[in-house]
Amino acid sequence: MKLTILTILVLCTFQAFPQDTTHTEVLRKADELINEYRFEHALLVMGETHDSLAIPLLRRKGFCYSKLGNHDYAITAYESIRSIDSLNREALYNLGQLYANRDQHERSKDCFQKLIQLDSTNSYYYKQYAAVAMKSNDPVGAIGYYIQTVRLNPGDLEAHGHLSSILLEAEQYAYVDSMLSQLLSTSDNNQLRLLLARAKLGEDQYQAVIDNIGRILETQDTTAAHARLMGISYFMLDQYNKVIPCMEYLLAKGIKADWMFYYLGVSYQRTNEGDKAIEFLNLAVGESVSDHIRSYYMQLATAYE
Repeated sequence: MKLTILTILVLCTFQAFPQDTTHTEVLRKADELINEYRFEHALLVMGETHDSLAIPLLRRKGFCYSKLGNHDYAITAYESIRSIDSLNREALYNLGQLYANRDQHERSKDCFQKLIQLDSTNSYYYKQYAAVAMKSNDPVGAIGYYIQTVRLNPGDLEAHGHLSSILLEAEQYAYVDSMLSQLLSTSDNNQLRLLLARAKLGEDQYQAVIDNIGRILETQDTTAAHARLMGISYFMLDQYNKVIPCMEYLLAKGIKADWMFYYLGVSYQRTNEGDKAIEFLNLAVGESVSDHIRSYYMQLATAYE
């Protein structure tokens, strides 16, 4: 009897080793193929193992399916991991991204919320939640999570930029001004400086707008956004000779708007170029779809005098 039991144990041991070796070999081959970007071949290799619910295998399958754009299968793989280990961070993160790409925003936010619960000091999870909140037309939620992101990671310039853009849309100019002025006092970033200039414009600080755009133009070429902010600010400061090149730049870029024609018309009028003033004020009237058309007509009348 003892000999029989020992024989069975030995046989079971020898049968187990080939299975472990086979599984390990499959993962090794799959990794080689993944490193060579041969994702379809890696999936074929992984199909050879019987241990289809092992987390290491599911991780690789999810990755390959994602790279191939097969999001349904990728989600299935990562959800299978969650069924085994509900707190698996890699699965939660990838599911959050996949669900967001499919506009399944609530499922995506649920994944990132669970990651935050697992690691409440990881600013990246808050940032991902905020991005999904913004995609789902929840600016209030996005603001809250972006604020938490920059509190945990003050050096995250991207998060500062997204937060500032949302707050500018909400006309929270003073908040953006305070936040970005402090940030830009220790580091420089043209994108954030442009957002600061927009905040300054909202606060009617026109010279500050010009100064900030001037700083940007020291290191990069003029864009339509720069010309617009500069042109408006010069107009408000009655510097009409400087308004004209800004508005002409926008016209050369193919941008047309009634307010641009109005600014040009008034600026040419103030610089004693009556014919051009009449030309552009007529364009302002013709293009107008705003409540300012009465003002355009009145200004046009004075140009004919």
